[in-house]
Amino acid sequence: MESKPRIKLMLMAIFAIITNAVTGLSCNSSALNTTEYLYPITVVGTTIFDVAKATNRGACDIARINIMADVEIVPNVGQEILIPPQVCEPDNESCILPWNNETTNECIMGGPRLYYTVNGDTYERIALKRLNITVESLVGDGMSNQSASDPLEPGQYVKIPLCSPSQCVIQPYTFTYGVYKDLAEEYGTTVGQIMMLSPTYNYSSSAYTGAGGPSIDLAINCTALSSNITVIS
Repeated sequence: MESKPRIKLMLMAIFAIITNAVTGLSCNSSALNTTEYLYPITVVGTTIFDVAKATNRGACDIARINIMADVEIVPNVGQEILIPPQVCEPDNESCILPWNNETTNECIMGGPRLYYTVNGDTYERIALKRLNITVESLVGDGMSNQSASDPLEPGQYVKIPLCSPSQCVIQPYTFTYGVYKDLAEEYGTTVGQIMMLSPTYNYSSSAYTGAGGPSIDLAINCTALSSNITVIS
């Protein structure tokens, strides 16, 4: 006989499947707002998730059409965000970087050496989300009066521990759609390493100006060159 908790979980799963199916069937695509327009950032601290909620769009749909480095980077006041057409199933999840809390990596393969901080950064976010290394390896003994979750001032350089010997292949890339998470998964690197190669890039206006996509550098196939690795702090 099935246990009550197991039966409850099965019923919840079935309900979720039915709900998603009904939602998809009940969406009238002809009633969606298909207008693309610019949304100005006028309030400090406005996130892309705030913009998504205000415009009834998916945060990841917004991030990808604006060719963003990371959906969680907080835009600056004065930026204008392109709002895509509405869709029946807005995407608010697929572009979000996971917290790699179980990582044991103490260094990154190949480089670069310096990370340039952006709005919303913390040591914790840089290590666990952007670079997949431990917080301890990033901060060392320099946290006496600061927590790893405290916000960092944007525009500062943080020295990143390197694995030696190791290397990456660096190649130019024309970025026309998506977020850095998509590129990192495709080319075997991390979002942080891509950010480090184009440190002031956040998003592109090319989607609404008609210009070609921005040219960025990619660190690909980052790998160790020996089984005996030394950490360069």
